[in-house]
Amino acid sequence: MDFRSQARALLIQSAGLFRADALGFYIQSLKRRPHGLVVAMHETPLSFEGQFRLQLEWASQHFAITDLKGFAQLWEPNREADRVSAKPPLLFTFDDGRESNYAVAAPLLEVFGGRGVFFVVPDFAECAGSDRAFSFYHTKIHPDSRPGDEKWDDWKPMNPVQIADLAARGHAIGNHSLTHERLIGLPPEKLEREIGDSARKLISWTKKPVDAFAWTFGWDAIDVNAWEAIRRYHRFCFSPCAGMIDSRCDQPSLLWRREIEARYSAVESRFSYSGLLDLWWGNRRRRLRKSLRVSPC
Repeated sequence: MDFRSQARALLIQSAGLFRADALGFYIQSLKRRPHGLVVAMHETPLSFEGQFRLQLEWASQHFAITDLKGFAQLWEPNREADRVSAKPPLLFTFDDGRESNYAVAAPLLEVFGGRGVFFVVPDFAECAGSDRAFSFYHTKIHPDSRPGDEKWDDWKPMNPVQIADLAARGHAIGNHSLTHERLIGLPPEKLEREIGDSARKLISWTKKPVDAFAWTFGWDAIDVNAWEAIRRYHRFCFSPCAGMIDSRCDQPSLLWRREIEARYSAVESRFSYSGLLDLWWGNRRRRLRKSLRVSPC
């Protein structure tokens, strides 16, 4: 464990000891404004099913687990009073299109009355059931992996039939680029391939609109040209940048996501849900708005 991970673990343990998560939720309740939370997850293997179920049980006490359509009601007119008095909506999203998301995450969400947004990489999905899947995962999805990581990496993709089945069950299928490419600096023709061609392929599989996009890798792995290309095809654009979503100043074209994985312990997940680290992300949100020429709050 490196120094950064050790410091994070110590902070979370200390926060749990002093019930800092309760403080975080109390601060959120004082804002008295319509807001919501989007969670970003990756692998949800069977070995984490019990932990994820407990996380959902706890989260449902503080949030209203919903779907993309329900979350979008944050921006509906004449709903402010209802939104302020009710539990804030909570939307779960899952990156890369892993088979475990289909087998474990989706059924659990359905038990709690929610539906997820599954951000799919079509070229990865087309590797399902073949020897290419493992190579694609370790060169495109997780290029920083090391030899031996395959023992625990969740590298198997959903196939197009499973993706279509999720859409038929009310889950949203989102675009995560055609090949899990970094979009920053790409010329227009490559942006069209990674964003436009990917969207058209997903629509052909699901027979439904693909309203959501999430870019890959870091919060700053995008530029204004890529963002404008995304907006031509999608209403919602999700960033890997943590923060609560305030409907008075945030817009569907640039939404924050807080990473909270299924493998997190109860103390770690509750600390993450509290939002106490969102202040640390504040400068990054401001820089991202500026780079994409989005008006600040």
